[in-house]
Amino acid sequence: MKKGIVMEFHRKYAILLTKDGSFEKGIIITEHAELGEEVIYQPLSGNTRRRKYWDKTPIAIRLSAILFILTLIIFCFPLLQGTDNATTHAYVAIDINPSIELELNDDLVVTDINAINESADQLIEEVNNIHDQSISSVVTNIVNESEDQGLADRKTMIVGISCENQNGAPRELIAEIDPYIASLPDWEVATIVIPGEIRELAQNKNKSMNEVMARELANRNVDIEQVQFNMTDSDDRAIIDFFYDEEESDSDTGRSIEQEKIPMKLEDNVLMDDVAEDEEDQQDESI
Repeated sequence: MKKGIVMEFHRKYAILLTKDGSFEKGIIITEHAELGEEVIYQPLSGNTRRRKYWDKTPIAIRLSAILFILTLIIFCFPLLQGTDNATTHAYVAIDINPSIELELNDDLVVTDINAINESADQLIEEVNNIHDQSISSVVTNIVNESEDQGLADRKTMIVGISCENQNGAPRELIAEIDPYIASLPDWEVATIVIPGEIRELAQNKNKSMNEVMARELANRNVDIEQVQFNMTDSDDRAIIDFFYDEEESDSDTGRSIEQEKIPMKLEDNVLMDDVAEDEEDQQDESI
């Protein structure tokens, strides 16, 4: 808004004398303005001139322009919105027997799911509507399907959280998952915040970041005081140690069985050699 002295009246505007001595077209705001009176006015801008041009444009052209703009909005807006929602802001690794990693956007909605082992491949095939769902809903589906497929005999789960922004984001995720975890009375669950460098190491090894974190803690390559546990350190450490120690003992049992087969074969060979020597001795005696 500006002030000026009315010099001329026209049908849709007035000519006004400004304080710097120039003349300007404007629309008078002051009511009952008279010639030579100082008034408040709105300068006649280019928008007004464009409005006049638009008013003179044929209706068919105006409708075509409006439809074109609406089409752009309908098709382009979802694409722009989808680009932002597809950005990964956090990763959640879930180890039961299936080992799964979820990718989440800023709204804590699951945008992608990755299987780390074969049992996870089997489980993902059976889980429906896992994309574009909240993290708590997806974890619920994973646990239920693991139980249905007999993949959760131990009923122990490790939940690892790694966020692009570690300030506040892990707590928000834990608060989202905790109510469901608390509703699992028969399960032992450890929730741990995993640093970005551990997740990168897990990616390079093509392993669960929970497992890599457990190994690094066991080897004291990670300062335990810098690791954020959801519950008390002792409770979560005990669950994590039990989970991965049991897995390792299972694999060691498999290896020991294979190792036991080798000496047996060697002993059989020795016995066969002894039998062959006895037969040769008997032939020599008969001669």
